Amino acid sequence: MQLPVYEIINQACHDTWNNRRELTSVAFVPVLAVAVAGTIITAFNGDPRILLDNPEKLQTSLAVKLILGGVLNWLIGLVFYTLFAVAWCRRTLVSSETITVGAAMNWNRRHWSFFLKLILLIINLFGLFLLMSILLSTILPIAPILSALFIICGLIYARAALIFPAVATDALMTVGDSIKLTNGNSWRMCIAVAVIPFLIMLLGSVIVLMLATTFSAFIGSSVTAQFLLSIAVQSINYFGFAIGITALSLAYRQLNI
Repeated sequence: MQLPVYEIINQACHDTWNNRRELTSVAFVPVLAVAVAGTIITAFNGDPRILLDNPEKLQTSLAVKLILGGVLNWLIGLVFYTLFAVAWCRRTLVSSETITVGAAMNWNRRHWSFFLKLILLIINLFGLFLLMSILLSTILPIAPILSALFIICGLIYARAALIFPAVATDALMTVGDSIKLTNGNSWRMCIAVAVIPFLIMLLGSVIVLMLATTFSAFIGSSVTAQFLLSIAVQSINYFGFAIGITALSLAYRQLNI
């Protein structure tokens, strides 16, 4: 069947906005925890963007420290994303489920399964992206290669993503099953569960950073200012996550009939 992608996106956006109080309560701990962790790691290690600005001037020890700090920050983000995503999937797909903050933040076997599948999918996509960019950059300009690889990875993620609502609801589903169910809906899935949430997060973060830059003379660059900026960015991110997870759950319900 062909997914009614615009209906799914519209319903996901309206549902998330209409239930923003519930979203705030469920996302509060993840947003706060990720913001605190990111601020502390940056305060101790420095901004990892230094690696991109002047990599040749960095001492090896500092580079290793920045990379390890970035990986730790990434893992903490994935842990709290897992807690939120499982709770938000179940809110949409399990009619008898009553979400409380305590229950949503209670890590169990279901979360381990979700987390490990997410890590494996990310590692595989990153490996594919890295390998193909290295191979193709020798014969083609890098800009179109990166653009094409981003699109390909987005499509692969969209085709495989049904495993996540399945795990959240304790159903059995492999990546192969997800690919079969999403056959003929690659672009629709990609738009609904990846492109729209990404654009919301990107636009929101750009606005926040523009405002922060405008008022930097007043708020300064202290740890407190960094923390408040991180809170704002993570709040927008989790709003985008909620829309994407809701859209994914609605697609899972329709395709898994």
